[in-house]
Amino acid sequence: MNVLARVSAVMTNAPIILNVDCDMFVNNPQVVLHAMCLLLGFDDETCSGFVQVPQRFYGKLKDDPFGNQMEVLREKLFGGLAGLQGIFYLGTGCFHRRKIIYGVAPASFAAIKHEREGSLSYEDLLTKFGASMELVESSRNIYSVEIPPKPMIDITSRIQVAKQVSTCNYETGTHWGEEIGWSYGSMAEDILTGQRIHSAGWKTTLLDTNPPAFLGCAPTGGPASLTQYKRWATGVLEILLGQNNPIIATTFKRLQFRQCLAYLVLYIWSMRAPFELCYALLGPFCLFRNHSFLLKVNFCLTVHST
Repeated sequence: MNVLARVSAVMTNAPIILNVDCDMFVNNPQVVLHAMCLLLGFDDETCSGFVQVPQRFYGKLKDDPFGNQMEVLREKLFGGLAGLQGIFYLGTGCFHRRKIIYGVAPASFAAIKHEREGSLSYEDLLTKFGASMELVESSRNIYSVEIPPKPMIDITSRIQVAKQVSTCNYETGTHWGEEIGWSYGSMAEDILTGQRIHSAGWKTTLLDTNPPAFLGCAPTGGPASLTQYKRWATGVLEILLGQNNPIIATTFKRLQFRQCLAYLVLYIWSMRAPFELCYALLGPFCLFRNHSFLLKVNFCLTVHST
């Protein structure tokens, strides 16, 4: 994802980035218009750092037997999250402001930060974004740094620059994956990136259209679903037990308390597995042993004579 972010930065300086998985397609041609209304329709841009569209799927199995189509999450959880600091970043179907991918805080917090630290210098931008002059130029307007303008270059040169910034070792020694771009440190990098954005003070917005904005394909077999669950469970557990714990972000950054609780509900998902397994086996165990795990209720009738 960071490679794509760097390549798009040197090819275009558009203020909005649309992130869609390769197995998804646009199902609603009006989705861009709807997203722009949410991104540009607030007086304070802090209220809409990114616009997230819930994942929906085509060719899905009836009743979702493997639970991988996120029906419950979409219908119950996401609407509640929208009323807090905002919905999680789900890794696809998301309209980002480029500035939040560059690690810029909301205007009110950014002004305080600049008063305390001063504007970033040209050398600071090189440290953050790497040695590409074009990439630094792409970030110049966002950080409001006075850098001498560079002459326009042709598309052939742009392609060469794109090849430069897409190399594996380009981000060595830079802030990519930490303060800029998609976050490293977890297999659930989408959730961690969204938490970093919320921790900077941004709020996010839910966009659920009819017909659905994007459609993708979900696994139709048990083994594929288990592989996906293993990746999700490993990723959220890494966040919970690591330095990116949301409690730390609430204590030292700008992650709101209720949003922290929402993240914790997600992060302890894998830790609930042993208890849920025991609960699921309790019914069959009692059936085979001819016992009941429910309390017996004895009714006592008292009659008073007059």
